[in-house]
Amino acid sequence: MDLLKAYFSISGYHYADWLNGDTVVSLRDAPQGRAILRHNVNTGEITSLFETQEGIRDLHLARNGDIFFSLDTAGTENPQIHRLKDGKGEAIPLTFDKATAFQIGGLSSDGRSLLVSSNGRDKRSFDIIGIDIESGKSQILIQNEDHYNIPAALSKNGRYLLVNKLRGGGDNPLWLIDVEERTAIAAPEIDRKASYSSPVWKQDHSGFYCVSDDGSDFPYVGWYSMEDQTFTPKYLFDWGVDNIALSQNDRYLAINVNEEGYSSLYVVDLVEDVRMNIPATPKGVISEYLPFHWAPDSNRLLFTLAGSTQASSLWMLDLEKDAFICFDTPDMAGLTSSDFVEPELLHFKSFDGLEVPYFLYRPKGLEGSMALMLDIHGGPEGQARPGIAYKELLHYMVASGIAVVEPNVRGSSGYGKKYEHLDDVEKRLDSVKDVRSLVEDLVERGIADPKRIGVMGVSYGGFMTLSAAARMPELFCCAVCTVGMFNLVTFLENTANYRRAHREEEYGSLKKHRNILYEVSPVAMVDNITGPLMIIHGKNDPRVPVSEAYQAKEYLNARGVEVELLVYDDEGHGLSKLKNKLDCYPQVMRFIEQHMAIR
Repeated sequence: MDLLKAYFSISGYHYADWLNGDTVVSLRDAPQGRAILRHNVNTGEITSLFETQEGIRDLHLARNGDIFFSLDTAGTENPQIHRLKDGKGEAIPLTFDKATAFQIGGLSSDGRSLLVSSNGRDKRSFDIIGIDIESGKSQILIQNEDHYNIPAALSKNGRYLLVNKLRGGGDNPLWLIDVEERTAIAAPEIDRKASYSSPVWKQDHSGFYCVSDDGSDFPYVGWYSMEDQTFTPKYLFDWGVDNIALSQNDRYLAINVNEEGYSSLYVVDLVEDVRMNIPATPKGVISEYLPFHWAPDSNRLLFTLAGSTQASSLWMLDLEKDAFICFDTPDMAGLTSSDFVEPELLHFKSFDGLEVPYFLYRPKGLEGSMALMLDIHGGPEGQARPGIAYKELLHYMVASGIAVVEPNVRGSSGYGKKYEHLDDVEKRLDSVKDVRSLVEDLVERGIADPKRIGVMGVSYGGFMTLSAAARMPELFCCAVCTVGMFNLVTFLENTANYRRAHREEEYGSLKKHRNILYEVSPVAMVDNITGPLMIIHGKNDPRVPVSEAYQAKEYLNARGVEVELLVYDDEGHGLSKLKNKLDCYPQVMRFIEQHMAIR
């Protein structure tokens, strides 16, 4: 298993920002844990500022030189805020309530208070609070009664905080908080469902650019004016915009577009109002969930990019040199790009004629009918995109001679709002039917050996895995479910309080759709599940409680079906610690290879 350990020992950068014109601070995952690092861009020198075995969920660089971050413990997703004063020294905890989640918004205009969202008052919703960074005392600035209120962007003068209200189902508006007046208004004010994200303020806080899908199937870039409180569409593309970055001189707007899974960067010169001619973006994925940043000189754009043959690395677009520059590549644990494969992008027609995309990772040197694993993404409003990060097992399976397919079944993001909502509530099983059509396509093309097809997935992908095992057991020789839902009713009853209403927008509500929730769940067809089945879960999972795993095992054992269950006491929604991965995944590979008759 030395090769398997190597795949799980790859490092990767997941976030980076400019501390000043010569210095970058990054967040890196490595076998020994997670680390906050300082990089000298000119000399290449790297200094570790903080290291941990736990999860770092936020990283915020303040204008005064402080570095703030949130530290999760054992996967509970109740991160506590810490401060590195002047960007160095001991990490000073600012919060101490391990039953409460905190998310960082930025420093107030006087530099004394950290603006934060917190569900300390009521576990069902997040208030906006201010924490004195010296005394640790806090006060509520805006009290909320709805659930998710996530800090999105603080104006340059520290007065206006934009907050994303994640209501679910594409209903994610921005609200504008005046920190001094302690008021909050919708920005813009609308009476319909729409998504607004990735806001970036102009220096004079006259307004902000952001990404929205209001009135469009695909997200685009728009401008919100503070003076007249209006929102105007500005830059539209044939595909959806993931996120944006505004240079510190307000001249250049970088736009990250998701073009069928791969990232393409565009830069608009706002002074000339023209799209600039820049080199082609390196092939890979720029994170759609985290911001990317321009340097103080406004000519260098910093971002992380992950490819299918290269771990997530630190990159710059240098406008003066008219070039993309990779200035730090993480440790690949002895592996090289030749130990990975670039997937093929293919499509199939589903049962109702819908065209569905998928990525095929074909083992090198293999042709014809192969042992094959379907790996279904989570979300469900997620998207399978090429890369190495979080795909270590996928790449190891391919290296071991098992082809892997990642489908973007209906309900996936990245293909427009209409596509994303094709699986809502009573249409849930249509996405499961896509799986059957996919298997038929793979067999017809001569890609998959029909007797050696497995299915696996994490979170919603776990739900899809259990659904496939329950509704088409004859198609699969084995199934591996990680932190998946067995019963959508009990899942919604037991998920974290603040998550329930958000997820009900997608799945249906306990009040209105209880019967539908049960009927579309794997539990409704439990008698059809014959195995072989492996279930993996973190004991502290706040999203999909471990009770879903115990429930599935109990139901199936009562019917004489053997289930291999692996539960990890110090994990949450998936496995993050190397020691647990090296315990779990050799067992997973043994299970898969046994039932696919690999060895």
